[in-house]
Amino acid sequence: MNAKELIARVMALQPQLIAQLQKALASQQLAHAFLFTGPAGRGQELVADWLAMRLMCQHVTADGQPDGTCDQCQRIVQHEHPDVIEVHPDGKSIKVDQVRFLKEEFTKTAVEGQQKIFIVAGADTMTTSAANGLLKFIEEPAPGQTAILIAENRAQILPTIISRTQVIAFAAVGNEQFEEELLSLGYHADEVSLVQSLTDSKVVAEEWLIDDWFRQATQATSSLVSAILKNSDQAFTLVQTLYVPLALDIAHGKTLLMMLAQAWRDILLLKTGVQNSHFANDWSREVQRFDTKTLLAVINIVLSAPQRLEKNINFQTTLEATILESQFKLAGLS
Repeated sequence: MNAKELIARVMALQPQLIAQLQKALASQQLAHAFLFTGPAGRGQELVADWLAMRLMCQHVTADGQPDGTCDQCQRIVQHEHPDVIEVHPDGKSIKVDQVRFLKEEFTKTAVEGQQKIFIVAGADTMTTSAANGLLKFIEEPAPGQTAILIAENRAQILPTIISRTQVIAFAAVGNEQFEEELLSLGYHADEVSLVQSLTDSKVVAEEWLIDDWFRQATQATSSLVSAILKNSDQAFTLVQTLYVPLALDIAHGKTLLMMLAQAWRDILLLKTGVQNSHFANDWSREVQRFDTKTLLAVINIVLSAPQRLEKNINFQTTLEATILESQFKLAGLS
């Protein structure tokens, strides 16, 4: 992605936020430290790069945008600028050596010009001692220094850091923009609405495409729901052969349960005459065997499944219990 493309992408993802930052820049009221929070995929790192470009651009445009063509902008977008210091988690967390490096850089003057910018992605993965180590530099920044911390989980950030930064909660991307993003990733048009019902994160959606996971999960869910509706013992076989292998970790397991819940919502809508299925199966005939009250009861059972996972009940046990209770309810046995 070149600088011009980055500017266009940021404007498409977070136009209101960019307008706010432009206003603060124009009035010389820009904060010295920011905390960007929210699920990955909402443009946090792109906005951080945009802000670095805007602060260092040699030819800011009349509408307050970096020009995207000067040497400063070009090097920032290529992550080659010596005065834009970037740190990303090494593995699952930011390590002590990385924090030590940051602290050393905070004490140094800019190599070029008067601006120095620090971008810390995964700030919520720092240990308490590491975060405390950065605190005094955030409290007393040198002139021309701007720090941008990026965190998915605000609750993992020290209250003292939150109180000394301007916290910006990134809003979800608009539906139309997100749809375009999903199509560009490789999702089919008939898959987009299901993805959007499960996540608003491009990063998460991209992970689901690895090894064709999403399509396998969709097909497995369709087969499982069909077996449950028919009160077939095959449902338990499908759990072992299809569903459990797809539950790669807790996050994937929760997604599978969310997908199952969406299928039952579709079934309830089908019962009321609304054709709005996110799945290829036609469950019209099976649905007519049950009244709305029964289907609502099954949805409540399915929606409670993630709570079992939270109690450290393993995925297979959780799903089998959910199927058993659902089939009892559909058979009028409970």
